[in-house]
Amino acid sequence: MINRQPAIHIPAISQWDEKINIKLSGFAPGESVEIAAEVNDEADVNWRSRAVFQADDAGEVDPAMTMPLEGTYRVKDQMGLFWSMKAADPTCAFQKKSARPSVFNIEVKQNGNILLRKKIKRLIISETIIREEVNAHGVAGTFFRPRSVEHPPVVIVLGGSDGGLDETTAGMLSNSGYAALALPYFQYGDLPKKLIEIPLEYFQKTLAWLLEQDGLNHERIGIFGRSKGGELALLIGSHFPGIRFVISHVGGGIVFQGVGLKRLRQTSSWSVGGSPLPYAPLPFFSFSLLGKWLKQKIKRQPQCYLDAYQHALRHVTEEHPSIIKAERIQGPVLLTSSTDDMVWPSAHMSEMVIERLKKHRFPHFFKHVCLKQAGHHIRPPYFPTTARNSTNIVYGGGTEADALASEAFWRELLQFLKDVVE
Repeated sequence: MINRQPAIHIPAISQWDEKINIKLSGFAPGESVEIAAEVNDEADVNWRSRAVFQADDAGEVDPAMTMPLEGTYRVKDQMGLFWSMKAADPTCAFQKKSARPSVFNIEVKQNGNILLRKKIKRLIISETIIREEVNAHGVAGTFFRPRSVEHPPVVIVLGGSDGGLDETTAGMLSNSGYAALALPYFQYGDLPKKLIEIPLEYFQKTLAWLLEQDGLNHERIGIFGRSKGGELALLIGSHFPGIRFVISHVGGGIVFQGVGLKRLRQTSSWSVGGSPLPYAPLPFFSFSLLGKWLKQKIKRQPQCYLDAYQHALRHVTEEHPSIIKAERIQGPVLLTSSTDDMVWPSAHMSEMVIERLKKHRFPHFFKHVCLKQAGHHIRPPYFPTTARNSTNIVYGGGTEADALASEAFWRELLQFLKDVVE
């Protein structure tokens, strides 16, 4: 008689964007086995996933090769237990903004009984990265520098309209050999409380601070922005020639009104020299949009802003002063967008940027990657993608589509950076 001893095989420590596999062995052929995963996010919300598999003829389970019989995901994917994690509250988005590692609990079960347990650690930054908190000359944020790279290129990383400091993307980029500055621009420390008339001079100070730092490749300073930060990245690139490449992720090439304004007041998101930049206002007072907004407000539903932005774009003519002059950017441009973005039409707005660059015979490389069936909330890979909205905003997309899009976005971003800095 064969003496089988169930075992779990998984790396104890791995990088967050690294694909890992949870393999099982020591089961009888054809036995059903459940793998469950859980983690608490930085808001102390518990996230869980599960998948039931049938052991193969060798008594092994390999999620990279086998589709689950049931569970929180139903496709063949070795990372499915990570991106399919759910919170009890469906309005929760996974809260992870620091560079601290996360500890996941992995359990193997049969008939409801726990057979095996293992804790694994997922790292945002490796031990070879120097993390430095920045608060100098009016510039705030976190700077990540790889020890193993001499004169690394630099990426300034901007978040979106949620504000505050998000270290995750910058930290993960530093693992790939880039010095990265996670740069908040409102709702952090002494910075403005709302995304209203944010001065571009703040980003000029940021560039000056980076140029003062020894050991960096000052000829390869670029900028990445997500969502509203994608709009800002294109704007900064068009204003400051020291920016040598731009990535706009689910963003757009038009300056819109500020975020967090009271309905009766409108002004720009950005300013120069104390004066607001020309902007496209949102038509919240049109009859159809006002009715929809009031209905969502009364029912305390998260709001879909897509219609408002689409309506605003009808009034943005080809030479409207709110259009960002992306053709002035002094280097390559990457635009990534999604087709089911319910926050704003990032795919259409990104294509507008491409058409403008073509019209002006932009001399540098440019590319638009449109992520099919994905929503607005596309982060680097293997974050949970189950949230369709936050408490306030509808994102769009779908769990599996967003997971695939996250991988594609990250792959395109790293390839673009590799191509433009070498």
